[in-house]
Amino acid sequence: MGGSTGVSIINLDHAFDEFVKAHEPEIVKAIPRFTERLGKTQFRYGRFAIPTFYKALFLTRKQIHMLKRVASTLSQVLNTATRLYFEEGHMAHHYRISPEAAELIRIDPGYSQNVVLTRFDGLLQGESLKLVELNCDSPAGAAYTDQAESLFLSEEPIKPFVDEYHLHKSERVQGLLDALLAAYEEFGGYEIPNIALVDWRHVRTKPELEFLKVFFESRGYKTTIADPRELKYKSGRLYHKGFRIHLLYRRVLFDELLERLDEVEDMIKAYRDRAICMVNPLRSRLASTKALLSILTNPQFDHYFTENENKIKREHIPWTRRLLDAEDFYGKKKIYLIDFLKDEKDTLVLKPASGTGGKGVTIGKETRDQDWNATIDKALKGDWVVQEYVDIPIMTVPVPINDKIDSAYKKYNFNILVSAGKYSGGFVRLSEESVINVARGGGLIPSLESEMVPERFGA
Repeated sequence: MGGSTGVSIINLDHAFDEFVKAHEPEIVKAIPRFTERLGKTQFRYGRFAIPTFYKALFLTRKQIHMLKRVASTLSQVLNTATRLYFEEGHMAHHYRISPEAAELIRIDPGYSQNVVLTRFDGLLQGESLKLVELNCDSPAGAAYTDQAESLFLSEEPIKPFVDEYHLHKSERVQGLLDALLAAYEEFGGYEIPNIALVDWRHVRTKPELEFLKVFFESRGYKTTIADPRELKYKSGRLYHKGFRIHLLYRRVLFDELLERLDEVEDMIKAYRDRAICMVNPLRSRLASTKALLSILTNPQFDHYFTENENKIKREHIPWTRRLLDAEDFYGKKKIYLIDFLKDEKDTLVLKPASGTGGKGVTIGKETRDQDWNATIDKALKGDWVVQEYVDIPIMTVPVPINDKIDSAYKKYNFNILVSAGKYSGGFVRLSEESVINVARGGGLIPSLESEMVPERFGA
């Protein structure tokens, strides 16, 4: 493949595989050492090390340009879509928000963005990107990926490859911190903020918070990790064990807070009184349900968005409908819903509208008929969505076996981190299963951008 206009992801991926083969004796020894080095960091999910591999997903300039455009445009789309809840009374029922949740969502956070931090989970193959979920409540992964990426790029055996293709870090955590500080500035914060990283005491992603604490403090911001039940509100200020909080990075999920409102009253009161700047705001819950994709992919709502926003939505979000109001399918053709779900089984995915960790996600083409029918029955009784199935890409990763390098095939998804409307890097989750999630034992590797395009790279 000649020319200098670009190098495909497949070629850069192939280049790394060829490099590994050419340096097999060194890399066979390096892989277990790399895994051991990573095991000494905060790259853990609970007590367990997150599986990883001696590789990255290599992105071309063209792909990065697309990712930046999609991140920026869809951030605007999400903030518009969430405003509809407040500004268009007839739209509120599409969000299916309980009265208790609505009360929290109505609280004004003190700054303009309803969604500050997001993670778009998608399937990336070359120039094709399909976003199957938008995580806008409490997205994780930035700190995990920065750790894996930093160690991978510092590996001696792959230094020649890193240098030749000018691979560089994405600064995901710095992007997150910048977004927090921008929200705090708009909020009216004038002091250097003390930051609280807030989630339940025994949450399995706590190692990531520990990394964030060290990073934020290295940038000059005093930081504490706090369980929301430990926060105390007095004299118009919120404290964690005597530590005054100005800026609260909320990692605890909205629905979990809702279940324990009586235990987190001080935090909510401080938020309501604007004694703290909380990011993400509680109203980001409006964008965190998969049912929002039903609005974004339904042409009847296109008039709320710009021509460019509609183009990006159509190009990158697969057709999705909430089952509760799914009467019109594919070109407004009326069809009996159960028949549609059964007849189109191999082209559909069913998933709970507010599920996390891949729970309940059922892929039609991989499910026996009787199990699919049982899922339909369950879905029709709850708040579920049906989504067009998108093929899951596969990549190879090097695995040492008997002092040789073998290639293992993994299904993967691509996760785009967006901070204050800007692309701040991505990461890849890999698995042998089609529902790919770290909570279900999936692995994680960074995505890396190549700053240069080779003059020529063989097919």
